[in-house]
Amino acid sequence: MRVLLADDHSIIRNALKFILQDLEAEVTFEEAREYPSLEDRLAAEGPPLDMVVMDLQMPGYEGLAQIRRIVERAAPTPIAVFSMMEAVEDMRAVLRQGVRAFIPKSTDEALIGTLLKLVAGGGTYVPAQVSGISDCRFPPPLKVVLATDIRTIGEDFDDNPRLSDLTRRQREVLALMSQGLSNLEIGNRLGLNLSTVKTHVTGILKALDAGNRTQAVLMARGLDHG
Repeated sequence: MRVLLADDHSIIRNALKFILQDLEAEVTFEEAREYPSLEDRLAAEGPPLDMVVMDLQMPGYEGLAQIRRIVERAAPTPIAVFSMMEAVEDMRAVLRQGVRAFIPKSTDEALIGTLLKLVAGGGTYVPAQVSGISDCRFPPPLKVVLATDIRTIGEDFDDNPRLSDLTRRQREVLALMSQGLSNLEIGNRLGLNLSTVKTHVTGILKALDAGNRTQAVLMARGLDHG
């Protein structure tokens, strides 16, 4: 996956790298520190991008028309805005320009990763504060996910000491297993290929000393009476 990170603060770019590298095994990053370099990269004949994550308040900002121009120039590459701005009207105005997500920088780190994977996989995210999204320029047939629909996958298992040896990703896989999802469905949900999901399932069974998926789920739920 190749991602362009556009933010004038290096600490933000580095934080986004850390989050994305924790979710995706192979990620190549490109960086921009202001709007002119962002637009130059989108106009250049470089390697195709899989996603653009950009701040709004960077040097060279000219207004909403510029955001729409960037969206159109980047198409079909999805754009996620990652911004300190949290005023409802500001978020709604930006979403109307066709960006795939508006993620406030106050969002929990674990959820940021989930949302970026959603966008990279073709989804769209709208914060809970924003309503009346019918006039936003979401290109069909994208799935629009509201913040009220999002939970940090695996959080139900955080207090279970029997799962302390599982990685965050394994907990996410186990949580989706407990919902009855197949390996293929889990992969689609988390943006993982089938072989990676199978590897995680094998690791879960080994860590829990479980004989099968059902036993692992029962152990996670504390229903195995073990």
